[in-house]
Amino acid sequence: MPKSAIRIYAVVLGLLAGLSSGAAGAAELKVLSTEAMRPTLQELGPAFEAASGNKLVIAYAPDADIEKKVASDETIDIAILTKPGADKLVKNARIVGGTAEVLAKGPSPDVVYVVGASFACEQPLAAKALIDFLIGPAGKKVIQAKGLQTS
Repeated sequence: MPKSAIRIYAVVLGLLAGLSSGAAGAAELKVLSTEAMRPTLQELGPAFEAASGNKLVIAYAPDADIEKKVASDETIDIAILTKPGADKLVKNARIVGGTAEVLAKGPSPDVVYVVGASFACEQPLAAKALIDFLIGPAGKKVIQAKGLQTS
């Protein structure tokens, strides 16, 4: 069976396992983000934790390092990086394509930040909840207040 099919199968099994366990316990999500999104995540992170009961462990790195860590199968639930890096990770089946969402557009029009769940994600339902929160109304408000644009 091809590697990508095995990974998709693993993600589906993870989602089904998450559904069966319900909200039994809070998840700890490992987030790896580009440094440019630090001010936004410092504000939105505690709001998400309070609303969801989940805990975020956020690390920041340059875009190239994020690509390498996600590609290495290191346990990272959510990656936030620029669009070219995210596109490459989706193409190489390292970020689940259906989860990759435009989060913000930078000061220059060619800089776009994307958030997505990695295939190594251990908490797929909590990861989806974080993505929805970041791209939702509360997230958009904070992103715009930080001088970035939303889609």
